[in-house]
Formats: sequence, C-alpha cells, structure tokens
Amino acid sequence: MRQGKRIAFYLLLVTALFAGYRWKIEQKRAQGKEDFPAVDWIRAQEQTDVGEIEQMLSLREQEEAKALEAEEPAKEEKPMDKQSLRRRLGSAVIVGDSVAEGFLDYEFLESDCVIAEKGLRADSAGEEIAKALALSPTHLFLSMGLNDLEYCRGDSQRFVEHYRERILEIREQYPELPIYINGILPILPEAVAEKAELGQADAYNEALRQMCEELGITFIDSRDLLEGKEEWYQKDAIHLKSQFYPLWLNRMEEAAGL
Repeated sequence: MRQGKRIAFYLLLVTALFAGYRWKIEQKRAQGKEDFPAVDWIRAQEQTDVGEIEQMLSLREQEEAKALEAEEPAKEEKPMDKQSLRRRLGSAVIVGDSVAEGFLDYEFLESDCVIAEKGLRADSAGEEIAKALALSPTHLFLSMGLNDLEYCRGDSQRFVEHYRERILEIREQYPELPIYINGILPILPEAVAEKAELGQADAYNEALRQMCEELGITFIDSRDLLEGKEEWYQKDAIHLKSQFYPLWLNRMEEAAGL
C-alpha cells in the first residue's frame, strides 16, 4: 500500500512539472518565440507506460542502495597469524580430544590454553577439565564426542549424560564460568564405511544442542566451515589439516564475544 502511494505521488509530481513546463512553452510559442527541443521529449514522456515508470523508480532505488553500501566501512578482518591467534584467545582454555589437539600439533596455540588428549571421552575427561580449571580460565571451551561415538555404541543419550555430569561438576566449583560446547565435526563417508558408529555424529550433535538449551550453555556448530573442504581432511577422513584451525578458533571467539 505504501509503495503504491509513493508511486502515485511521483506520477502526480512528474505530471505537474510537465504540465507547467509545457504551458510556459506554449505561451512562448504563442508570442512568436523559438520552439524548444525538449517539447517533443516531454510529449513522449506523457505517453510513457506506468509500468515503465515504476521500473525506472525501482532501478533508481537499487542504485541508491548500492551507493549507500559502498559508503559503509568494510568489516575489519581479524588477523589469522599464530601470534595473533594466541593473543586473541586471551585467558580462555580449550579442553578436547585429538581433534582439538591439532591446535598444539600445528603450533597455533600452546599448552597453557589447550588441554587436549587423544582418546578423550566425556565420561573420562574429569582430569583434563581439572587441569584447565587450574589455569583460572575466563572462558572454557569443551570439544569432545569423537571417541564417544564408538564407546557409547551410537547411544547419544548415554553420551549426553556423561557430558552433563562434567558440566555440573564445573558449575559446582565455578558457577559463573562461561562454558561453550563444540559440536562434533563432520566425518567423511570413507571413515563411516569402516566404523558405522561414526555415522551417528549428527544425532549426537542434536542431543548436545538440546542439552545446551536445557542448561543455558552456548552450542557452537562449526560444521559449515568444512562444507566442500574434503581436501582439508587427513588420510583417515576424520582428523583435519592446519587450514581449518584458524577458522575454528575464530568461530569460538565469535561465540564467546572475545
């Protein structure tokens, strides 16, 4: 409705201008003055289809919108070099399994902010979490589930109960500490073909998401970062190469507002 009124207003304004201008021209012609080249153009515009005028107005609005976007300052990209990554994480700590261990293997982060152990599971992560808490973190990121897929034999609820126990233990000691849960990252079909339990990652992630909603914890889903990036996987089709880790860390930072 508002769009129609606006177009009607424009048409009325244009018509009035044309009429006034044409009247002046006719007056001058009546006085023997020289004719104006614009008369023919004005007459042609009077016959212009309303739909064409609407299209012209729409194109003009699009051009104006693009001009405004061009004037807006570009979003500053965060530096991805190793020194910047270490500095940006601040006093936050990541606890995880062999996937999180990649932060250390590729030397993006150091052991004072990453507590990672190959084979780590939610039911057995108490000791690693205690080490992380001893570092007095400002934010705690947990990244587990890969080994639980096989250990829990595809039982996502059993996995979540183990995870919930760890979280409640943390909250008992540090009730104000912000906790962030990383979802299980995608596993390529080649690995699932060898171990069918690995194919339950999506079900585990959904169970984790529901648990986070119940406990008021932020769930971090980074699966989209690996869409179409099969070349970023190692030969086992599970673990990841170095290209992924700066992006993953950036996603955690965004979730925590660091």
